[in-house]
Amino acid sequence: MVLGGCGKGTENTSGETAQADGLTVVTSFYPVYLLAANVTDGVEGVTLKNMTQPQTGCLHDYELTTEDMKTLEGADVLFINGLGMESFMDKVMGQYPDLFIVDTSTGSVTLAGDDHGHAHEGEEDGEEEVNAHIWLNPSNGVKQAEVICDALSQADPANADKYAANTATFSESMESVIAQAEAINAAPGTEVAVFHEGFPYLTDLCGLEVGVGIYADENEEPSAKEMAEAAEEIKEDGIKLLLAADDAGMKYAETLAAETGATVVELNPITSGELNKDVYRLGMERNLQILTEALS
Repeated sequence: MVLGGCGKGTENTSGETAQADGLTVVTSFYPVYLLAANVTDGVEGVTLKNMTQPQTGCLHDYELTTEDMKTLEGADVLFINGLGMESFMDKVMGQYPDLFIVDTSTGSVTLAGDDHGHAHEGEEDGEEEVNAHIWLNPSNGVKQAEVICDALSQADPANADKYAANTATFSESMESVIAQAEAINAAPGTEVAVFHEGFPYLTDLCGLEVGVGIYADENEEPSAKEMAEAAEEIKEDGIKLLLAADDAGMKYAETLAAETGATVVELNPITSGELNKDVYRLGMERNLQILTEALS
């Protein structure tokens, strides 16, 4: 990889830091962008771009666009979430064999996937699916930021100290988020229903158990049988909270709430929004505040 000299950067409305020469960093989708933005904050000569549109959401079954490929043409490094989230990586590696690609999931603690979850390209029959939504545990977010920091420090050693300082600052901010989660004093064995594949990371963080999981998108919907079984389980187990995002799963949460008397709680999976590094911290803090209030 050949890197140009670092120039002075300026922020523009597209969420990119632009300069004449320097290091062009591309992230696969929104949550990885937020983590990279924390690591590269204020570092001159770094252009940070998000390959997909910030409203894309999770990359399940995502197909690369012409614009995505153009973005990758000028990239020095591509940071991905990994764990099968980016099912299009064979195409990327085939077209850009020299592109420096970094899997940020290295070192993260993962949860098993769910039978209703999405199968990702590359998984063998009988292989246990891994839940790829690791960023919804702030400890994993820190691990991902550290992977980003290490890779950028190798690619751009002149700014290694700045990347390290930014990563330390981000890690410190996550310590308060983790403490907020630990302060949630849910009764042992408290079960909830979740309607987004990433929320098991949040519930695990807060000491909650997932009693029911319904995962839907525009290509896959729960069957009537699954909904009936979920309603019965919610009633039998006394589940009071249904955790949903503002997406396809919300209508199923609302349907089950009407049938069972449980309460729908809307949380943010941090998969879309503004291209602003603070969104990750603020989103996690708000999720934990909402959970705290709901459980009380």
